[in-house]
Amino acid sequence: MTERVTDKEASIVRRYIEAVRQFAELALDKARDRYGKEATPLFADGIHSRTYEPVRWLSQGQSWTLSNLANQQNWLRTLDGLSELTGEARYRDAAEAAVRYALDELRYGKLLYWGGHMAFDLESKQPVHAADKGPQHELKCHYPYYELMNRVNPEETARYIEALWAGHITDWSNLEFSRHGQPVRDLREQDVWEQDYAEDSPVFFTGRGLTFINAGSDLFYAAAMYHRFFGEEKPLQWAKRLAHRYVETRNPETGLGGYQFSISVLPGLRGDRAVDQFGEQLKEHAPIEATLTTARQAHTIIGEAALCRMSLAETLGTSGREFLDWAVEDLLAYGEYAYDPFDHSFHPMLTNGTRLTGLVMEKSGYYGRAGEQLKAAQADVLLLWSYVKAYRLSGNAKLWTLARSIGGGLGFGDIGTPEGGATDLPSELQTADPVAIFALLELFETTGQRKFLQLAQRVGDRIVLYRFHRGLFMPSPDHEYAKLDALEPLALLHLAAAMLGVRGRMPAYCGGRPFFAAAYDGLGHQTDNILLYQKKLPSSPLAESL
Repeated sequence: MTERVTDKEASIVRRYIEAVRQFAELALDKARDRYGKEATPLFADGIHSRTYEPVRWLSQGQSWTLSNLANQQNWLRTLDGLSELTGEARYRDAAEAAVRYALDELRYGKLLYWGGHMAFDLESKQPVHAADKGPQHELKCHYPYYELMNRVNPEETARYIEALWAGHITDWSNLEFSRHGQPVRDLREQDVWEQDYAEDSPVFFTGRGLTFINAGSDLFYAAAMYHRFFGEEKPLQWAKRLAHRYVETRNPETGLGGYQFSISVLPGLRGDRAVDQFGEQLKEHAPIEATLTTARQAHTIIGEAALCRMSLAETLGTSGREFLDWAVEDLLAYGEYAYDPFDHSFHPMLTNGTRLTGLVMEKSGYYGRAGEQLKAAQADVLLLWSYVKAYRLSGNAKLWTLARSIGGGLGFGDIGTPEGGATDLPSELQTADPVAIFALLELFETTGQRKFLQLAQRVGDRIVLYRFHRGLFMPSPDHEYAKLDALEPLALLHLAAAMLGVRGRMPAYCGGRPFFAAAYDGLGHQTDNILLYQKKLPSSPLAESL
């Protein structure tokens, strides 16, 4: 049901939608594929903020005009959501056309040429891959917009998810997987989900894959969505089995779970990286990678992966309850042992409860160089969102207490009680982070207090003022490239829809943070988010002389 809005609120909604519309129109015009011998419905990943030339990646003397649909999922959500709010179908049509083309033409077996190390070159109309990784299929907290894929082509969406599991799972009996996947031949000659699983298989087994939760969560997210679309129980069973592998890593005393559930050893190359680097220094704790969690890894466990699991719980209802329970348990354990309410930070941990903040590394390795320290990290708005959402779905009061502390550390003032008790909120938040909008909308949905919706509007205003430049969403007007997958326009659409009382019609976002990582000529291994989208425009000669 649409909310009754005042004239002032209606004006604000129009301003947000108009900013997103301007961005969509410019991107549809300038980023649409017009390269090489023929055009396609695809888009460049980003464009130059002044010339509108597409982003390019230099690899082994080649220049790729990057189009990586896995890194455009929020762009697709934005187009879909914009059509929903404006009634203009052409935005949605453009998103569906790109997905339809990908499902027809960009197949790597039954996988897709997309993700962390693969893309499509719009100039040559050829798939490309990281020179230092090979043609590896990889998703890590990408969480694709499967609803759109399924709407466009249900059969090929099913084939993709089957191929995802078949191409990444290396041992179904214990669910060892590799973050790097390859297509499986004759996929349809077997039922992917008809495999044998050893229910009593222990964790911390030795394997070759790195069973990171950032990759594992994409696997169980996909299988659970398969169940949602097609009603089959076995994909959901496999999704729960994989999600539960991380539960099985938990220390029985602390409840702290690990970032992976296997011990990765590559014969002749390396052993377990925690053992290699800290085996002597932390001998009394006998650390392995599965029991040593950095602050960044903790963020993924209780941030992106927790939001992913909670999204599944909401989507699937009672059949997805375990996903919520496991997310809540992680949030509580890390809140108790890793969170410091005095400086609002999360600490690197051993899962036995030992904090590692300030540990000076005696040996160089995966975790850093000798002489460097393991560091804590400040809780951010994504973690606030995660804790508030977990409270809303579970009602566990400890989660609200943690959220209240995190919010205070972020400058949110006192968010008060869930029942809407006295709150001491600032009139402004000094942030234009779009994730703050999702956190504030979660607070609004949880408490029913419009003060949180009004504070979200202040963030929305700051986004339009400070991150909307020349029709593009960028961190500043001085940034050289604008990313199509910017989260700001999607956040503004969610905010506008919340003000109208129709947020349930918006494409869901659960915290995914896509990336492309590959060797770049002259610079070594790089990620697009840093190399391209943090790059500033060259200073003009006049500016340099002042």
